[in-house]
Amino acid sequence: MNDKPYSSASIKRGAAQFLIGKLIAALLNLTIIFWLLRLLVVEDYAVYVTLLAGMEFTLTITALGLPWVAARYLPEFRMHASGIQLKNFILQILARVSMLLIVSSLLLFVVMPWLLVPIKLTQHTDVARLYLIVLLISGLARHVQDSVLGPLMLQGLTQISVVLRNSSLLLLLGVAAIKGEVHLNQVVLAESVASTLSLIVALFGLNHYLREHVDLSGREGWQPPSWHNMWRLGSRMYVTEFIRMIYSQQVMVFMIQRFLGVESTALFGFLLNLYEQICRYLPATLLLSLVRSKLVASYVAKGSIDDLARDANLTGKLNMFVLMPILMFVWLAGDGLVSTISAGKFIYAGFLLAGLLLGAIPLSQRLILETVAVIIEKSHLIVWGTIVAALTIPIAYGLLISGAGLWSPIIAMIVGQSLFNITLVIAIRLSSRYRQDAFGILKIVAAACIGILCGFLLKIAYAGLFQLRVDGFIGFLQVDQIITTILRIQQIELFSDVWLNLAAIATFSLSFFLLVSYFFKPFQPKERMRLNRILKRNIFIW
Repeated sequence: MNDKPYSSASIKRGAAQFLIGKLIAALLNLTIIFWLLRLLVVEDYAVYVTLLAGMEFTLTITALGLPWVAARYLPEFRMHASGIQLKNFILQILARVSMLLIVSSLLLFVVMPWLLVPIKLTQHTDVARLYLIVLLISGLARHVQDSVLGPLMLQGLTQISVVLRNSSLLLLLGVAAIKGEVHLNQVVLAESVASTLSLIVALFGLNHYLREHVDLSGREGWQPPSWHNMWRLGSRMYVTEFIRMIYSQQVMVFMIQRFLGVESTALFGFLLNLYEQICRYLPATLLLSLVRSKLVASYVAKGSIDDLARDANLTGKLNMFVLMPILMFVWLAGDGLVSTISAGKFIYAGFLLAGLLLGAIPLSQRLILETVAVIIEKSHLIVWGTIVAALTIPIAYGLLISGAGLWSPIIAMIVGQSLFNITLVIAIRLSSRYRQDAFGILKIVAAACIGILCGFLLKIAYAGLFQLRVDGFIGFLQVDQIITTILRIQQIELFSDVWLNLAAIATFSLSFFLLVSYFFKPFQPKERMRLNRILKRNIFIW
């Protein structure tokens, strides 16, 4: 039995399990995404993307802030509660989640035909109703993994459950592909079976954990927080999530389906899947499922906002440090990257993915700012930031009706995330001693910008200046000339072999970014020493 679940040793062990599991799960998930794109016709893939968006939308609406309640209070229960109190709290969370999922699934089954009318998918009512099975089973599995196993530092069990789900789905899709043409209803059934296996493993492991810790004595004199106080946090975060869902990525999918049709929906859904895969495996996501529990436990024990700021700033800069080389690679690789991984189904979409990834910059910092606000009991500030960010919808709508196409949701998402961050940074700064290391983050962004510029110059030098047409290259006073020139530069390939070209750009992006970062030194000396101490290697010398 581990009496110190949030010790440094536990964090390191959890991090190792997390990274290994996430790496395997990411490879499996990417394989599933690419394979589904090849197995399904464009219309079916667009419907599948829309169903995924609907599931995410429903899971957020029906959560009622319970994931945030679990994230904030479950570490406190694990440190101070008895075994019986811990078990009862977990069962109460899961019982409420299960009831909400069942009720929402039954309601959606009844109203589904009317919901599909605005997005012009009424002919797919049967498969949409079938997908409610995935909503129910996968939703409960995700709550167990993220809301319970994550805060309990059971990263090994969480990753086993996720890997089992992805590998089972991949196997079932393979069986279906061998038998002949794959249809959307077969994909839905395969997801249902895979999610069921994942849920069984997660519940079995959780039951074993609770039986092992049933004899916890708890801290003398500790009183569990009342549900009234917990619901106060949960209701604020629910209001936040509800408002955020109004301008979420899922709503953007619905708007694209409504205004631009199935082909644009399929393309945006594919790019959005790639974007989400990248965001999911950044250190900021690691904060949500691993480090957040440590931050809560440390702050509850010491109450030091200086320590909280130190940990949060380090996580934020690490997140940017991982994201920026990826952003450089996508901006420089462009159309060749998207065309290659989509098997030629989507071409001339490189800058759409690059633009979408720009939204990952404010998104990653938003996750950290939200966590800080919840920990220091300033969750009401998140509500105000979310309200300001709701301007995303009118911006997206205005751009769509003006003919901006798929750039409409991308621009709107970037603006919305940025408005939220600006609002929250100012509000937290005025109401607490927390300070974000904005200068360190700007250094990392500057290193990436210099890398993209040098990459473009390298392409120009390699291809020969006159291949770009001088009139297009010097017409910088006209916006369309600028865009055309950048597009033409991005399409220059260094090698005829596509994979060799992508490998060369990836190598340049990482190497050049590390070189510039070495001179800019975005990490402070204490942060570098701390990272080297954690990794037991003198890796971070910049």
